Amino acid sequence: MPHPFTQTEEAEFVRPAGSYAQPTTIQHWQLRDLVASSDNSSEVYCVNGEKVMLYSTRTQSSKLVQQLNYQPTSMTVAHGFLATGGTKSELDVFSLTEGTICKNYVGGNVNNALHIGQDCSGELRLFLSNNDKTVKVFSLPSMTVIVTLTFPIAINYASLSPDGKFLVAVGDSNQTYLYSAVQNSGYQRIRTFSEATDSGMCCAWNSSGMCFASASQDGSVCVWDLRSTKVLAKLQTQDKNACRVVKFSSGLTDLMAFSEHHSRFHIVDARTFAYEQVVSAAPERDISGLCFTPNGSKVYSCIGDNLLEYDVDQTSRRSFPDGEVI
Repeated sequence: MPHPFTQTEEAEFVRPAGSYAQPTTIQHWQLRDLVASSDNSSEVYCVNGEKVMLYSTRTQSSKLVQQLNYQPTSMTVAHGFLATGGTKSELDVFSLTEGTICKNYVGGNVNNALHIGQDCSGELRLFLSNNDKTVKVFSLPSMTVIVTLTFPIAINYASLSPDGKFLVAVGDSNQTYLYSAVQNSGYQRIRTFSEATDSGMCCAWNSSGMCFASASQDGSVCVWDLRSTKVLAKLQTQDKNACRVVKFSSGLTDLMAFSEHHSRFHIVDARTFAYEQVVSAAPERDISGLCFTPNGSKVYSCIGDNLLEYDVDQTSRRSFPDGEVI
């Protein structure tokens, strides 16, 4: 049975540790993963129009990282690479140290999501989820197509486990797809899960690679353990607003966060899934993204024209509290 949740009846307003004038634009009404943390906990990547900006909360200033000729629907930063995708299958991949390595149209339709991960052989891979019912897997930095996975539905997000052995994907159905990604046997579908009632918008793995979560249009976030076919935990937004992004923290904080279509995001104890804090960030304002810093000490969220910074109470996290997280 899923774990019960101690869930507040009303979202609480939590004053952010910082609020910064950094606009972030949304190109597609459903695709909201447009904020990414840098290796530096005081720097955040944001999409603003046809630009990707890097905002420093330390200096309270931004700098242009990538100038595009389209407004991205998807963006990711990891392992020294920045990738953006657009509504007409545009794909730009940028090395943070060497500059642009790819400007291309990859075919298909809307590039719904991008994810960079290291497979079990140690090679970097870029996973591109497209509305043409495929996930294209590229080698980085060569941008050679390793494999194209086909699905019965448009795919909205795909995420590789931290050990590179499994891939999870969600799209325009209530199915969550689990693949084996072991190199010598290729990508093989091994299981599907059907806990939600509407399309999946995002998926993510916890830092140990033992659990994964999918966030859905019906406002639910479901968590599974690799060792079981039964749902480990199921959360629900208070007004059944659609979920857009789900992320796990790394490090010792062991948290999961997910954002609603607007106004609110949720912070969950990912050790037991027994505590959830619902944060009202800005009434009736669209959320364009959510991310943890690499050490789990902060949560960043972009809402309208503002980048909001929240501190995680790491001292209390280490003592396994039942109280507020941020």
